[in-house]
Parts: sequence; C-alpha cells; structure tokens
Amino acid sequence: MPQDQHPPSDGRKPLSEAIEHFVADKAKLEGSGNYADMAARVVRQWADQHCDRLEYVDEVEPRHMESYADYLSRRAQARAADPTGEAGITGETAHQYYSLVRAFLTHCQKWEWLTENPAIVERVTDKLPERSLGQTDTQQFWSPRERQALCNYADEQAHAAIDADGLDARTEVRDRALVYVLAYTGARVSELVRDSRDERRTGITWSDVELGDNRITVLGKNQERQHLQLPEQAQPAVERWETVLDPPADSWPVFPTLHAPSLHSQFPDDAEPGDDLLDALRDHDARPPSISVNGVRSILKRLCEDGNIDVDGPKDYLTPHGARRGVGEFLYRNVGFEAAQRALRHEDPSTTSEMYSHIEASELAEVSSEAFERE
Repeated sequence: MPQDQHPPSDGRKPLSEAIEHFVADKAKLEGSGNYADMAARVVRQWADQHCDRLEYVDEVEPRHMESYADYLSRRAQARAADPTGEAGITGETAHQYYSLVRAFLTHCQKWEWLTENPAIVERVTDKLPERSLGQTDTQQFWSPRERQALCNYADEQAHAAIDADGLDARTEVRDRALVYVLAYTGARVSELVRDSRDERRTGITWSDVELGDNRITVLGKNQERQHLQLPEQAQPAVERWETVLDPPADSWPVFPTLHAPSLHSQFPDDAEPGDDLLDALRDHDARPPSISVNGVRSILKRLCEDGNIDVDGPKDYLTPHGARRGVGEFLYRNVGFEAAQRALRHEDPSTTSEMYSHIEASELAEVSSEAFERE
C-alpha cells in the first residue's frame, strides 16, 4: 500500500511496518539530516528492547512505556555517577529520546493504527529523570579554531627547538606529536599513555603505530585491542618525533616521560647513568616509562598558557577529553553520524547521539520550524 494512503479502518498495523512508515515520513522533511537518523535509531532500539514480543502497534501499552522510562532513568543515573562523563546519558537526552518514541506513537494515532497514546500517561512520564540529571558545564569540545591554534603553537615550539638543539629537541617534538595525535585521532588519553588507575594501560609503544596503514592499535575502553585512525594531518609530527627519539626497540613507549626521577627509577641501584638518561637506558637495554594521564594534562595546560591560546568555556586550558569530543563533533557536522561513531569507536550508537545531542536539538528545531510553517 502506498505510504500516502490510509489503511483500512479495521486493519492492524505491524509494529515494524509502522516504524518504517514513521522513519520514511521523517526522512521526507527537507533538511532533516541527523535528526531523521536519530529518530530511526531511537525508535527502533525502543521497539527491540521493550516491545520485542509485540507484533502489532496497537499492542503497545503504558507498561511498555514505563519500562522504557525506567530504562532511560537508569541511564541518566549512570551518567550522574560517572566522573568521566562518558557513561549513560543526561536527563535532557532521556527526555529527548522519550519524545521521539512519543512522536512515533502520535504518528500511529494520526494514521488510525492506535486509538490512544500510551506515552502521554502521567504515571509513565513521572518516571522520567530530571532534565538536569547528569549535566555538567565542564564538557569541552576543541573547536577547529582552538585545535589549529594549539597545533600551530606546538609547531612553533618544535621548530625553534630543532633549530637550536637538533635531535636533542626531545620535549618540544614529543609534545607536538602528542598534541597532533590528540587533536586528530579521537583517542581517549588513557589509551595513549600510562593510567595509574589501570595496570594494563601502560601507554602505546612503537609496535602499535602503523604509519603506512594510517592507524594506531590501542587498548580500548572495552579492554580489547582496537584500531585507531591516524589521519595524515598527524603523521608528520609522529614521524619527526620517531626520528628524534630514535627508539632502539619497538617496545619503547611512543610518549615516554622525560621526568628525570622517573627515568632514574628504571636503572639498577649501582648504575651511573650520566647526563643523557635516554641514551643510558639504551645502553642498559631498559625502557623509559610512558608519560602519565596527569602528565598530559600538565603539558596541555603549559602549552595553552605559554601560547596564550584563547579557550572557550569555563576551563582555562584545552583538556585531553575535549580533543576527543572535538574530533567527533567535527566529523558529525561535516561527514555524518556514522563517521563520528566509527572514529570514536562507540559500541552503542546512542552514546554518540547523546554526546552530540546539542547538534541534533538544533537540527530538530530547524525541522520543527519548517513543519510549523506548513501548518
């Protein structure tokens, strides 16, 4: 039956067909973009998780929506309890997801597949979390302007150090490589360097870097090895750092600490390492430890302060996780949802959707405005 014709008044609409009809209707709206994709994802996920035993759309009852509201509330509670701000979703996003399912059920009422909307029952909506739950004002996204300003300053520092010290310009060249990898890969900082909270996270080594294949292998959040994109923009900085460091073995960390006490701790008690601690480690067939997560934050703070980088928002420096969000936001706006999800390696698409809900909300406003103009 063509989608622009009503079904027989006594006909029952399969839930799966009703969802596809709704998705197609949203996709027809000019400029719907990521909003239409989000609506499709959210409604399909709702049906799979909370209505998997239902065949027809008129079988959806308030209890199914109660289950969904409880689920959204648990996810918002998980976000509120997570200091990293990555788990779960915010209360605002929970309401956004629920509104999409409610819109689908309203669509079904319009086509006479459903007599009453179970999503508007008060006892159901009372189960939704507070909109402010899990929200924070500290989330940061490196903007293209901020990313370019920081990379430019790191370039200037590295070039000046190389001109002055040649292959001894380790700190500045290492820091530039670190900035570029953060700025363009979308990596979690704990995937790149040592994290004292997890003994498995000791930092990537040169064996993990495949410049020819444009990738880095990291220990992902799921504790499995994953491939991380390494765009061409970041490769020259990494290649130059490899030349300057001249690691004697692939087991050396890509971003070693240059902190003297930390390097001294790698020598035997009776060793006399001399002035060049990295060269001495080579002689002793030892390896330096990776820089730490806190060390990365200190580097970024120093570069932003010394380079007078104008940072938007409450933070006075560009944070490591802000780099990851910035990569995703740039890809989301310029390439699309799937590119952002792949780059950030989110297993759950709703994680990507929640992270960039501010973009989706803006698109929703545009689509709604257009719809109301035709009213």
